Amino acid sequence: MKCTMCGSTAGCSGCPIASGFYLPSTLGALREGERATVQRLAAPTSADLRKLLALGLLPGVELEVERVWPATVLRLGFATVALDARLAGAVVVAREP
Repeated sequence: MKCTMCGSTAGCSGCPIASGFYLPSTLGALREGERATVQRLAAPTSADLRKLLALGLLPGVELEVERVWPATVLRLGFATVALDARLAGAVVVAREP
């Protein structure tokens, strides 16, 4: 991803113009081993929103991606959860540097 401020591909953690700026992405865009913090939930239906909340995916929660295929498997503290691609795309996150 490119920074919209300076065009850097280093991610906004290395942005010389706006180091505190980040480009949000979804869980579906993360790779194995990446860490992120949930920013918001963009679930298309109330049932999907309830499911994400029940799994512990709340804004501010830190997570790590353990696997991306066939499902996105996340570690949230001491819990491990799996999401299909549709639900993973409904969780907006900020990557940890």
